Amino acid sequence: MALKAMKRVMSNQYPLNFGHEPSFASEDFLTLPCNEASVQMLQSWPSWPMHAMALVGPKGSGKSHLGHAWSTEAGAIHLTPEMDITTLSEGANLFIDDADSGKYDEDMLFHVYNWTKETSGSLLMTGQTAPNRWNVALKDLVSRLATVHVTSIGSPDEEALMMILSKLFSDRQLVVDETIVNYLISRMERSFEMAIRVVAEMDHTGLAKKRRLTRVLAKEVLETLDSE
Repeated sequence: MALKAMKRVMSNQYPLNFGHEPSFASEDFLTLPCNEASVQMLQSWPSWPMHAMALVGPKGSGKSHLGHAWSTEAGAIHLTPEMDITTLSEGANLFIDDADSGKYDEDMLFHVYNWTKETSGSLLMTGQTAPNRWNVALKDLVSRLATVHVTSIGSPDEEALMMILSKLFSDRQLVVDETIVNYLISRMERSFEMAIRVVAEMDHTGLAKKRRLTRVLAKEVLETLDSE
């Protein structure tokens, strides 16, 4: 399903992978206030303010999901650190996930930026921070990254966190009372990453110890994660 169709089917779904295997299907995505602006920005392609766009946000916030959806829409090549960029065709659209991870050669990023600009292609990169804050030594690349347009995904609010936790439990086929979800929300760090960790740990602990998912178990899991 194209990225432009995602907003019409997202009313009861969420952008993260809630199963045990990554899924970048458009139908698994939900727009929320914390990511709506980024969804709209990617949907506006090819009318971006400039050829290079950075999608930034915290770990687990759905950047990869949105990036892959855009790649499908734009017919973009998902660039990996091992790829030979000399084989790229003129005008190619490119997607670089986790561009701030340090896995990509700086010369490669520099040439990719220039290549897409010179040949009228588009470049989408994801990272946890804006490109002008990436740990880059190559001065020419630093100057290029400073010009990249940035769209950001924010942290989830309480309502969004409730939706995340409920969907995470549901996708693992776990039946959890709403009072447990409320208990977790009132005591856990409000982040995408922590929501994923909490549900995974409750699932694992419940199975390992053959225990029901209760508030007592939720308390134990939160204490375990807080101590790590």
